Parts: sequence; C-alpha cells; structure tokens
Amino acid sequence: MADCLPTLLLMNSAVFAVLGAFLYLVWREDPEAAEYRWWCAAQLMISLGVALLSFRESYPLLAIGLGNALTLWGVGLVWGGSRVFSGRPVDMRLVLAGGAIWLLFFSLSVDSVRIVDRCAISAVYAFLLADEFSSVRRHRTRTQQATIALAAAHACFGAVVAVIVVMLMARGAPFDPKPFVISVALESVSYGLLMGFALLAVTKERAVARQKFMAATDPLTGLSNRRSFDHNADAVIRSSRGQGDSALLIFDLDRLKAINDSFGHSMGDRALTTFGEVAAKSIRNEDFLARIGGDEFALLLTRVDSARAVAVAERIRSAYVSAAAALGDGLSSVSVGIALSDQETSDLSALKEAADKALYAAKSGGRNQVFVAQA
Repeated sequence: MADCLPTLLLMNSAVFAVLGAFLYLVWREDPEAAEYRWWCAAQLMISLGVALLSFRESYPLLAIGLGNALTLWGVGLVWGGSRVFSGRPVDMRLVLAGGAIWLLFFSLSVDSVRIVDRCAISAVYAFLLADEFSSVRRHRTRTQQATIALAAAHACFGAVVAVIVVMLMARGAPFDPKPFVISVALESVSYGLLMGFALLAVTKERAVARQKFMAATDPLTGLSNRRSFDHNADAVIRSSRGQGDSALLIFDLDRLKAINDSFGHSMGDRALTTFGEVAAKSIRNEDFLARIGGDEFALLLTRVDSARAVAVAERIRSAYVSAAAALGDGLSSVSVGIALSDQETSDLSALKEAADKALYAAKSGGRNQVFVAQA
C-alpha cells in the first residue's frame, strides 16, 4: 500500500483539479454566487497540495511542509465558501490559520506529532464546516444534510486518530507511525473527493433554486410574478375548499402613466415598489401577493368572508395612499376589485373575471376605492 500511495495521490490530485474546473464552470454560469469561486480555488489548491504529497519520499521537507499547508489552506477555503454560502462574513485569518500554523510549528516535527497536528487542524475545520451548513436551516436540502454528516464524520475520525496517537506517545513505547500516515492520507483524500462532489451538488442545487426563484419573481418589487401566481393560485384555492371562502383582490395603481410621463419612470418604479412593500406588510403569511402586470397586483386570501376581504383591501389602500403622498405630487392612489369564491366562481379564471369587473367599476366610479363583485 505504501508503494502505491504516490500513484494514488497523483490520481486523486487530478480528480481534485477536475472538480475545481467543474466548479469554475458553475461559477461562470452564475457569477453572483461567490461561494463557487471559493470552492473552485479550494479544490485547485488541494489538488496542488496532494500532488506535492505524492513526492514525500523524494522531497520530504517540500512535500510534508508545503503539501500539507496547501491542503489545509484548501480546507480553510472550503469553510470560507460555506460562510459565503450562508450569507456570513469571512475572516481570512481563520481561513489561512491552519496552513500557517502547520508551516510555523509542525512541518519539521516527528511523524507522530505531525499526525496529531494534521488531524487536529483538519478536524477543527471539518467541525466548523458542519456547523456552518447546519446554520442554514431554511430550505435545507438532503444534499446539505449529507454534506453536514460527511464533515462531521471526518472531524470525528481526525479527533479519534489524534487521541489514539497521543495516548501511544504518552506511554513512551515506540510505535510505527507509517500505518497512521497511510490511513490518515487515504481517509483525507477520500473525504476531500467526497466533499468536492458534495459541494458540486450543493452549488448546482443552489443555482437551480436561484433560477427558479428568478423565473417566479418580479425583479422590481421582489414579489411573485404573474406566472408564479397563475401556477400556484388554483392549487391554493382547491386546498382551502371546505375551510371558508377565498377572495381574489386585484389592485390597480391610479394615474401611474401620468406619473411616468410627468416625473419619469423612476418615480413610477418608486410607486410600484412602495405599493409592494405596503401590501406585503398588511397581509398574513399564508396570503399570496403578486405583481401580475405593469400596474396591477393580485392578492389571494383564504378562509375569509366579504367583510374581512374588504377590510384588508381598505387597509392596504389607505396605507398606500399615505405612503405615496410624497410621490408624484400625491397623484398616486389605488383602486381595488374583489371577487369571492362560491359554487359558480370557484376557480382562478372565474375569480379573475369577476375581480376585473369589480376593478373596472372602481376605476369608473372615481378611482381610489374598493368594489366587490356581485354574486
């Protein structure tokens, strides 16, 4: 096994390089996701470090010293990328600390001390990595859970090996460090490869989730768009049957074209974003708000009656008029049409048709008011 180790390390170095290349391509497809850049750099640095470790017998000082330092810096970059992934700042001192400590204190030590130190440093980074992914509790995927378990298992392995070697050193009896060196090297490389593939899977999941979010989101207001509303509203209405009526509220900002013509489209955009913010603050978590057109918004309420739907509409209308008083000389207001579900209007298309008729009545009746569709 010892004779085959250099060849295995060189082969694994090539695999790390390929993983780094894949992560680079993923980053180029989604350059806003900065964690990909960190993980790409980590894989390439680990690849170089593993390649140097394969020359342990020929150039021991270079291989053991710089090779381990590079792999530890790569592990630090993986942790740094996980911080970026979870939206937290990165302390570069901690990223570089592992490799720097190795170079300053441990690279010239005896094999037993090197084993303990290498395992301890690697275990600390693995525990930090597992903790960082664990902190991402919202929308945590199975791939992320597997990544957490993998990092935790590697950390436990390193800690156990370090404790065993320390106990053997404490007894003072001579022991052969080579089996430990080989087992630690093989486990570290295996972990690195598995973690590389796990990070690649996590990045692809994040990229797909981000693309789905962008496809379903209005870029100006951050609300759901028409496509998302039409796709989900029918399911919401069906799932709420038997638990009370559903109500569809259609909002249309009054005089938005006049505001755009007189004050510029930036003022019109401010009116739209202001309405989105006001409406989002005035509804429950289970209510479904979306921008469905240039100046139109839709709100789907479940388990409400007519009085409740009107109260919500009036609250949003009044709050928006107050918030928009300084926009476009106070020209902006909002008209609202409401339709409630019943046996004849129990699907989204029927509710839309009825709410649009009520909205037209509100606009024709002088704007800035709420109309309810007649049964």
